[in-house]
Amino acid sequence: MTTSNLPAKQVSIRINKNDSLPDNAQWKNRFEIKSSSSNRVYIVSQNIANGHMGCSCPGWRIHRNCKHLTALGLPGYEQPVTLNINYK
Repeated sequence: MTTSNLPAKQVSIRINKNDSLPDNAQWKNRFEIKSSSSNRVYIVSQNIANGHMGCSCPGWRIHRNCKHLTALGLPGYEQPVTLNINYK
């Protein structure tokens, strides 16, 4: 089974409204997340075409999975997700 054939996982997350970013042509549900090991800020977002989550960190760019997605309870490896964001 390829990741494109996996059923969408349903996830609810809570983020600070100030961390949200506008959608663009390729990504929606965009928000910033701070690194736990440095002063870097990464962007977590959902691919519009296939519904998977992504992150701008090196872990996701190289391996398609990262600790930022895991910490939020989001699936890695380009698995589609139905995302419900609650803003605080």
